[in-house]
Amino acid sequence: MRRTIVISDIHGYYQTFLSLLDRIQYNAIHDRLVLLGDYVDGGPSSLRVVQHVRGLAQLSGVSCIGGNHDDMFLNWLDDRDYILSPYTSARNGGMQTIRSFCPWYVDELDDEKARNYIKQKYAADVHFLRNLKYFTEDQHHIYVHAGIDPELSHWRHTSTKDFRWIRGKFHAHDGILPIFKKIVFGHEVTARLSHSKEFNPWFGKQLIGIDGGIKFGYQLNALIISDQLEYTFASIKSQD
Repeated sequence: MRRTIVISDIHGYYQTFLSLLDRIQYNAIHDRLVLLGDYVDGGPSSLRVVQHVRGLAQLSGVSCIGGNHDDMFLNWLDDRDYILSPYTSARNGGMQTIRSFCPWYVDELDDEKARNYIKQKYAADVHFLRNLKYFTEDQHHIYVHAGIDPELSHWRHTSTKDFRWIRGKFHAHDGILPIFKKIVFGHEVTARLSHSKEFNPWFGKQLIGIDGGIKFGYQLNALIISDQLEYTFASIKSQD
């Protein structure tokens, strides 16, 4: 039986990601794997996550899309950082990402040197991040990092920003979207979606949120979809 396994918001937790794949006995030959972005920022091993995901993406059964934190890293790399919310702030977690590429990095005084070093030494990894898709889909599901714009005539017209950043407006339309597919997404910690302290996947009417908040010390989730459209999941606490 072929399974579709969906994981989002890994955020640099490399050992946790590997442990979760091992726990669910991921089989690259028989399973389909869909990764919903945010590979960097927060955990200690963003570089290792990016490189491992890049390797997985070479397999025929793996689909990888990008998230807003992957964009934030690229913006910093291109010297287009956010003025009001610097990439290296504790909230964003970019400091850990930069140091995973450049262990010698101290602070913004090293920015220019670090940017040049990363672009030269890790050009293939940067190219991979720059070319990640905004969504993927199959017969029954749309897979996206943040969501779609529910006010547009067709969800595919969603802006590239909203595919990776949208929140409340998208969540508020659960159950009334004119789409005959369920939408699986990350980006928003599931406890906020369920208005609880529960970090397991959240199942709405049309929407399924899977971000277990590993970046904030909670858990990494894997949504498992069977050929019969039965939904189960596995979760794991930080192993990093």
